[in-house]
Amino acid sequence: MAETLTSAWWDAFASEANHDTRFNDAAKYFHGRIQIDYGTGVTSFLVAGGRVLDVMDGPAPRGADVVFRAPRDEWDRIVARESDFMKATTPGLGRLEIDGDTVLAMDNIRVVHLLLKVMARVGRRPAPAPAPSPDPRPSGEPTVGRYITVDGIRTYYEEAGQGPAIVCFHAACQDSLMYRYVLDSLSDQYRVIAVDAPGHVKTDLPADGPFQSLTRHAEFNEAFMEALGLSKPSIMGCSMGGNLVLELAARRPQAYAAVISSCGADYTPTMSGFLLEMLLRNGQQIVETFCESLTGARTPEHRAREAVWQIRRNVPEVMAGDLIGYAGFDLREHVGRIEAPVLLLRGEADWLVSKEQVEATQSRIPGSQVAVLHGTGHYPMIENPFEFNEAVRGFLHQNGYK
Repeated sequence: MAETLTSAWWDAFASEANHDTRFNDAAKYFHGRIQIDYGTGVTSFLVAGGRVLDVMDGPAPRGADVVFRAPRDEWDRIVARESDFMKATTPGLGRLEIDGDTVLAMDNIRVVHLLLKVMARVGRRPAPAPAPSPDPRPSGEPTVGRYITVDGIRTYYEEAGQGPAIVCFHAACQDSLMYRYVLDSLSDQYRVIAVDAPGHVKTDLPADGPFQSLTRHAEFNEAFMEALGLSKPSIMGCSMGGNLVLELAARRPQAYAAVISSCGADYTPTMSGFLLEMLLRNGQQIVETFCESLTGARTPEHRAREAVWQIRRNVPEVMAGDLIGYAGFDLREHVGRIEAPVLLLRGEADWLVSKEQVEATQSRIPGSQVAVLHGTGHYPMIENPFEFNEAVRGFLHQNGYK
């Protein structure tokens, strides 16, 4: 990439940014000097009024408000669309460091994320979009919302259909709405149940505040399933919920007919302490940016927007509690206890829960299977509901759950 990060390239970058309406709108009230350090050189520029101004080689004479520093090959990955701000700053996945006013950067994370996405477009023609994932196929069964009291907590859940039960546990910062297409589709054959975790949207906040461990969630959901009188249901979870179902199945090895862990793993130490603290300042913007970064290329625009809208529905304290539990999750020594059939289902474009993490988890769960959805990211039941539901249905049929 000899032609990138030169003076002419940075001029083209400024022009590209200044014609990007999303960046212009996001940065309308941002004012700060940014410095990019790529090992072989330094470039600085001013962002003001939604535009990139005063691009210059070398450090800013009066200093920069924020400095982004990474080895040259890390910037090359960003320019090549192999990474972005969110991935590059995630521990263990990237080497981009933030110096200077780090809080300013995180308070304006959408501005920064869009700015680095511009870098991947300089001098490139728009890539042809892949064929989008197919539309969901509703069963026609109605979805009904209900409340039940569990451990003193007024708990909201939705259900649709009749037959063997599938209980669905949502991702961090989400709620039962993320399973709307599962409720709509698998209810032709199953009784599908999706629950709002404590403190999430329609379920009351526990008296001692948001849960900060997946074990607390597991204890609560065991009580929830007992309150519903469920006998040996299948359990499904995504991300935090994907980890949760592994813990549930390890705690009670004979209690479940099948386990579907979507974008889950038995070890997920991928959240920095600084990011967790920043969630309390700017949670909605941080999780929105994460969600956009984690969405696959086959996801139609309307479902990508839906995923972002859904993840913004919780309050920052709950978001932080979820991700503290997610970042502290380590079940590597216990998943071997699981006796139920396990499907580890991941989106190919999900960089947060990598292929290596999923395969390592599979190696520790005897008989478990892996399925991958092409061009799909971290929220497959929203992004690619038809293929997700068919993968789940096929797995359940294979294991006699029908």
